[in-house]
Amino acid sequence: MTEPSRPLTVTVNGHTFDPVAGPPAPVPDDAFGGAAGAGVRLIVQVHQPLRRAERDRLRDELGLALTDYLPELAYVESIPAASVARVAADPLVRAVTPFAPAFRLSTGIGTRTFRTDAARGRTGPRLEAVLFGDADPDTALAAVREHGGGDAVVLDERAHGGAVKIRFTMASDDLAALATIDDIRWLDEVGEAKHDATETPALPGPAAVPVELARGWAAPLWDAGLHGEGQIIGMMDSPVDLGHCFFADAANPVGPLHRKVVGFRDAAGGPPGRHGTFVAGIAAGDDPAAPGGHPDRGVAWAARLTFGNADDIESTGVLGYLGAAAADGARVHTNSWHDEPTPQYNQLAADLDAFAWHNEDHLILGSSGNTGEAMGPPGTAKNALSVSASRGGALDGFGDGTTGPSEDGRHKPELVAPGCSIRSAAVGSGCAVKLDRVVFGSAGPICATSWATPAVAGLAALARQYYVDGYHPSGTPSPPDALVPSGALLKATLLAGCVDLTSPATYPSDTTGWGRVRLENVLALPGSGRRPRVWDRRNADGIATGESTEHPVDVAGPGEPLTITLVWTEPPGAAGAPVAAVNVLELTALPPDGGPALRANVFAGGFSVPGDATDRLNNVRRVLVRAPAAGRWTVVVSGVAVNVGDPGQGYALVAAGDLS
Repeated sequence: MTEPSRPLTVTVNGHTFDPVAGPPAPVPDDAFGGAAGAGVRLIVQVHQPLRRAERDRLRDELGLALTDYLPELAYVESIPAASVARVAADPLVRAVTPFAPAFRLSTGIGTRTFRTDAARGRTGPRLEAVLFGDADPDTALAAVREHGGGDAVVLDERAHGGAVKIRFTMASDDLAALATIDDIRWLDEVGEAKHDATETPALPGPAAVPVELARGWAAPLWDAGLHGEGQIIGMMDSPVDLGHCFFADAANPVGPLHRKVVGFRDAAGGPPGRHGTFVAGIAAGDDPAAPGGHPDRGVAWAARLTFGNADDIESTGVLGYLGAAAADGARVHTNSWHDEPTPQYNQLAADLDAFAWHNEDHLILGSSGNTGEAMGPPGTAKNALSVSASRGGALDGFGDGTTGPSEDGRHKPELVAPGCSIRSAAVGSGCAVKLDRVVFGSAGPICATSWATPAVAGLAALARQYYVDGYHPSGTPSPPDALVPSGALLKATLLAGCVDLTSPATYPSDTTGWGRVRLENVLALPGSGRRPRVWDRRNADGIATGESTEHPVDVAGPGEPLTITLVWTEPPGAAGAPVAAVNVLELTALPPDGGPALRANVFAGGFSVPGDATDRLNNVRRVLVRAPAAGRWTVVVSGVAVNVGDPGQGYALVAAGDLS
């Protein structure tokens, strides 16, 4: 059996080793022992990416789960002690070694500088223990309490795609002892939700860029009859001022009949917040009494909201909120906050990816963080769309945001939208709107990723309405054409319409990603003449390692660039792994004239060029051809290494340009 050219070492929590030689850290003498049928925690490494039949056999015959992936080609498994020898002897298996306590304890505990008052005021490190899937929560809870976690409580997030966790305040310094509790898979510090509205001064230029730009970019969709009707946007932030006319409904309480807010969760309590009220107004606020609609209404002004207080994350976890928002009907989730852990892909990021993986219809957005800050989840999650701020107008350059890439090299941020000199709802004002500089006391116009992120969430809601109401492929609503889009398709649609900014000129950029979002560049709308091609393939019909699918794209001529965008929703990566990527797909475009094949994410001068390198980090792939040859292009999506997925890996593909 031929092994991949990459070294078959495993790296977890800073330890790199060859599993054939065993783990580099001490393990209990009875790691493979125990009574017959007792589960043991192992790392099982295979020789090469498993094909569909091979995965099925290892699951059916050996009882392997093959879901908790570690690079390279390894899985964390819990299997009966009596089965260890049989697993190790299987020809597909390269090595079996114990999962050592040193692999379970995050090196970032105690190293962070917290920014919020709540996090700084903790009496001791607030920890989270993620349990193995077969662990008994009561047994693990008792063990944690014995080791100093006297206030420990169980948080069961399995219903939302997560795991059972135990959260507690550590009263002693003996963290290493906690890692010896057999039922614990991972231990880390509970993070914080920091709002991304630092007063970042705008770059030199006019005192106020026209604030209508965030809404103006939605105007082509508004003109087509898309305002957000039937769509619900979930948001976590500071409490929204329900008395503001953008959100008020005197006739109905918060709930299904409320005109604007279908859910409101606020365990942390507190008065209405400036930040959350401003963000909510950008996404979906509107005053129904204003003749012709309020001039500063939200991007998806006819959509509704379901709200959760971001301060609840410490006590309730992010998955509980996402699950509740989903139950309210939300499929787009906006987050103008971020955590700043080390590493940047931590358990919170993995939780967000797990939710998207198990709930394919959802798209999660996260601000990239303000200029000069560190990145963190939600934006650093693989399936989240990371947003930075642009200035808009003739000075359509960078406004605010953390410079990427992510710590493991992924493209973050992924796009930009207007976030400078934005006007939105002012808390406690009744019905006033103000510039952000007035609301937050800045001496001049400011830029914030907090304002750009809900603008993109509003556009995502409009794109979702476009598909659900049957606008695709004709450009006008047609019920027989109704399509429930995956989160991957929404993300691909937003990215497919992106265009380069005037500054910086590099494309794609570590500052502005794939550029500024313009949905009219990709969607067919009345009178536009556009005919994009869209494929939305769910995991139930996904591809496996070694499989590929061809998609035809007919190009009418070279008058417009051809853009092809592939996005897939990744399984969660392992907290403590050096890279978050799990599955690797390849996108290849074959021109009709026999020219060289173009692989995704190989760019020079802002356009695709021939190259052989496969991107093994990103779950977004793009090909952009400046002047495409007329005729039928063949777009190939290939499963290079589908390491997790039953039965396979789904994906969304969007092609746009002068298509016939």
